[in-house]
Amino acid sequence: MAELWEPAMIGKDYFHLMNLKHPRVEKEVMAEMEAGVDVYYDRRWEVTATLTEWLSKNLNLFRDKKALILGAGVGAETLILSKYAEQIWINDLAPTAIDLCAEQLEKNQLRNYTPLIGTYETLDLPKVDLVVASFLIYNDETFQAMRAFLRQHQGKVILMNERLAPFPQLLDLEKHEIIFEIDGAVGVLL
Repeated sequence: MAELWEPAMIGKDYFHLMNLKHPRVEKEVMAEMEAGVDVYYDRRWEVTATLTEWLSKNLNLFRDKKALILGAGVGAETLILSKYAEQIWINDLAPTAIDLCAEQLEKNQLRNYTPLIGTYETLDLPKVDLVVASFLIYNDETFQAMRAFLRQHQGKVILMNERLAPFPQLLDLEKHEIIFEIDGAVGVLL
C-alpha cells in the first residue's frame, strides 16, 4: 500500500508531503466531489513544486510577515510559507482540501495557520503582506473576481495559472514580472 506521507525537500528544509494518490486521500476527495462540491484538485505537483521551490529562494517576500493562500488545496506551498511567515491563512472552496492541508501542516508541526473555507470573493479576508493564488482564473467570473480582489489588495501577489483565455487578459491589465513558466503554466509576481 502507498504511504500517506512522502519525504520532501523544499529548499533547505525537510517536510512530510501528503501523497494525493493515497487511497484514504482519494476516497475523501471523491466523496466531496460526489457530494456536489464544485472543485478541481490539481495533481500537477511539478508546477506546484516549481512555485514552492521559487518561494524557498525568495523567503524575504514573506519571512515574519502575513500571507494568504487562495485556492490552497492540500498545498505544498503552504509548508514553506507557514515555516517562515508569521501567520498564514489557507483558503479553498473545498472543506476536504482545507482539512487535508491542515493535517499536512500539523504533521510538519506548523500551527500558525487559519483556515478560510469558501470563495475568497465572499469572505472577510485578513490584511496580509503576500497573497499566493494557484489556478484560480479560468473563466470570466473568476477573472472578474480576481480583478476586484487586486483592486483592493495592497501587498504583493503571486499568481500561478495556466494561460487560459482570461489569464493573459489579466496580465495585460496588471503590471507583473514572470517568475517562472512550466508545463503550460506561468507564475507571476504583481
